[in-house]
Amino acid sequence: MPSITDFCTFCGQNEMEIYHRTENFTVWLALGQITEGYSLIIPNDHYNCIGSLPTELQKEYIDLKQLVREKLTDTYGQIIFYEHGRAGYCNVQPGEQLCYHGHTHAVPLNINLVNSMATEGLYPIKLNSPTDIFSKYYELGHYLYFENTESEAYMFQINQPIPRQYLRKLTAEAIDRPELADWNKYPEYDTLNAARAKLIPLFSEKKDV
Repeated sequence: MPSITDFCTFCGQNEMEIYHRTENFTVWLALGQITEGYSLIIPNDHYNCIGSLPTELQKEYIDLKQLVREKLTDTYGQIIFYEHGRAGYCNVQPGEQLCYHGHTHAVPLNINLVNSMATEGLYPIKLNSPTDIFSKYYELGHYLYFENTESEAYMFQINQPIPRQYLRKLTAEAIDRPELADWNKYPEYDTLNAARAKLIPLFSEKKDV
């Protein structure tokens, strides 16, 4: 019987998009580079969302996210993170309704999506520490996550359907390039390749977090 991993984009790995690995995570460049360096932090095993990571992987994830923040900031300037925590349609495959392989988006931009979400009726819950995402997941269930350039992080409980790739759409609109929300139409391969050429040697200076 086919399992979810048979349909999951992130359970397979495209070497042309990867620029860094740790024991349990891989960092990819996202197709549809809204801005150069737009990356995904992805657990190698299939977890529903970042909030559901087991205890033994949580420190590795937090350390890796901090490393990505430091390296991308050095290269591109300020950076934000976001995640659809089992909320909203992502890269859906046949037989799926939701994207069930957790992944965090790391985007080299200085924008704040909290107000945009609040105006649409989503209430921000400010986190006190990086580890709060794990405990809050069990309180909130489906969620959105946003972390600004100052490392201030928020979660938003989701109790109703939201549009496919909702946070990507808000990001593209925030830089007045709404067309870039459609990564299929605008994959931006040249930008991806330019970013990979910069980031592989940068991250090779530190093999593991």
